[in-house]
Amino acid sequence: MKASSYRRNAPALSPSWLAATLRVKRAPIPVGHTVRAGIAVGVPFVIGTLTGEVLNGMWVGLAALLLAAGEREGTYRLNFLMIAVSTPIAGAGFLLGFARSTDLAMLVPCLAVVAFIAGVVAGYGPALSVASMQFLLVASIALGVNISNIWDAITLYLVGGVWYALLLAVQMAIDPWRPQRTALSGLLAALSRLAATRTESPSDRDERAVAQTTVTSALNIARTRVAEFGAGHPNSAKAWVLDSRVTDAAERVQAALMIDSDVATLDTAGRRLTELADDVRRPSANRELSNGDQTDRAYLLSTVDSLERAMRGNDTSLPPRMGPVLTPLSRETLLAATRLAICFGIAIAAKAYFPFGHWFWVPLTVCLVMKPDFGDVFTRALARIMGTLLGIGIGTLVLLVVPKGIALAIIIGVLAASVPWLMMLSYALQAAVITPIVLLLIDLIQPGDATSNTGLLRLGATVVGGAIVVVFGYLIWPRSRHRWIDRTFQQATVAISQHLRTAGTARPISLSASTERHERLVTARRDAYRALFDLRTRMDRQLSEPPPAGTVAAFWVSVCSATERLADSVTTYSTTRRANAVEIEDLDAAAVADRIEALSSADDLLLATSADPVLQAVDPVLQAVIEDRHHARTLLGWHRHSPS
Repeated sequence: MKASSYRRNAPALSPSWLAATLRVKRAPIPVGHTVRAGIAVGVPFVIGTLTGEVLNGMWVGLAALLLAAGEREGTYRLNFLMIAVSTPIAGAGFLLGFARSTDLAMLVPCLAVVAFIAGVVAGYGPALSVASMQFLLVASIALGVNISNIWDAITLYLVGGVWYALLLAVQMAIDPWRPQRTALSGLLAALSRLAATRTESPSDRDERAVAQTTVTSALNIARTRVAEFGAGHPNSAKAWVLDSRVTDAAERVQAALMIDSDVATLDTAGRRLTELADDVRRPSANRELSNGDQTDRAYLLSTVDSLERAMRGNDTSLPPRMGPVLTPLSRETLLAATRLAICFGIAIAAKAYFPFGHWFWVPLTVCLVMKPDFGDVFTRALARIMGTLLGIGIGTLVLLVVPKGIALAIIIGVLAASVPWLMMLSYALQAAVITPIVLLLIDLIQPGDATSNTGLLRLGATVVGGAIVVVFGYLIWPRSRHRWIDRTFQQATVAISQHLRTAGTARPISLSASTERHERLVTARRDAYRALFDLRTRMDRQLSEPPPAGTVAAFWVSVCSATERLADSVTTYSTTRRANAVEIEDLDAAAVADRIEALSSADDLLLATSADPVLQAVDPVLQAVIEDRHHARTLLGWHRHSPS
């Protein structure tokens, strides 16, 4: 097929990348997180207002606000760890207040180095990522605000961390297994939706790809919960279990759903998966296990049986608990830390060129936009500026209508309660609610009854900070994003080829060798889908950016879609061999695997075409793999030679 034909079939760009940037997602209200955030932030201000110690209440409330905004949708164990790690590290940021009078020529490079270290540390896991960002936020405040007693501020900040942890402990006592239950029910629901897609629109490959991506995301979440928590029974009734055996069984169900074309079987599997998801949300003590030992039972239904037995957890041999794992630093992490250091150093220099007393909002904006574990800095910068503009309107209206005192403290608590939900909907909405909170905080600690509306100053500082991020953290680094895409695509194609190469080998007779081969199959399939999921996630983010980034991302989405179909074809072939004992020549699978692995190399453009005699000679079972491999190769070749 000619490149011009693929150009016509390439996905259309969003008619408005600005609208894509500001779109609002759908998300349920996290009730526990919402109530906890409102109480954790509002109560200290109410008490401080009633006792005349508003400043003390502010430091406690600030710690609670940052912890509420940084809380992850993870297990209680993870969030307690994040509180324990991030609170003292962030509190240490107050110590930089002693450097307020340091000569700017010395302060800028020193703090750039500090920011680089914070960016590197953020690469070692979610707890340290949140801690690094909060450290820089508190440091920015300490450098810009004249704190009368830094040690008191640190102490009160630590009190705020303890206060938030106590409220989290209350929720854990009320609903101790909510994170695991949410992850497992979401995984079962995603599998049920994939089954429905196979019956309702079996020929719609795009819809199936979306359902597959949803399942992959749910599997990643479930594996993360297992790693965060370990394994065990959720309650004395032993209604269900979430451990590594459950996630492995769910993967087998996902693969089986892709090869079964019988509508009745798919419908039965979908209904059973929906029932299991409902049972996790509301356990049924009288539910009976399905019999998975029937010899005439469809392979798909037998995998669902295995999943149900795994999640019922009758086996006492549980996998070991897994604690936080430090991952090695990647080149991407070091580059992100470098960009953060440059932008933060320039923002600190704002003390010299920003003609207002609230200059520290410039580095504070840089920290929020360049949060170390986010890469889409352009869209975050734009969303933050627009959210700040909306938030200034809200804060100004409140200051004009509500007198200083207890009412203002209550409003701060109400606004803080909305942060957990709004940050799930849109980063712009998160900025829109945090902005008036900060404005009201500053107003509360002003002496007397007069209000201090610094909204326009904050908007100016936000624009300056956003401009620094866009220019020095985004525009001057265009090739780093392209290299990341190439590396991720290469990881996916190598894993897909390894999956096919292993699936095409003869199954060993010995149990140990057979087990080893199965582990290699599972690992390769998991690596492939994980890399494709990462690639898809980054592409979706980059689609909201203006040209040329958005244009390149749009065409890479075509390549990604074709490669996802290729991975599905390989999984179908592998699962068909497992279910039906299909035998082929080893060379056939190896030949196609070599072509797949070559997809990520520019030399591949000089290799196989659809008329390749090696590919034409393979067993018919592999024809779907060949077709999707050729589709991906052609799209990739056109992309590399396109003007964009």
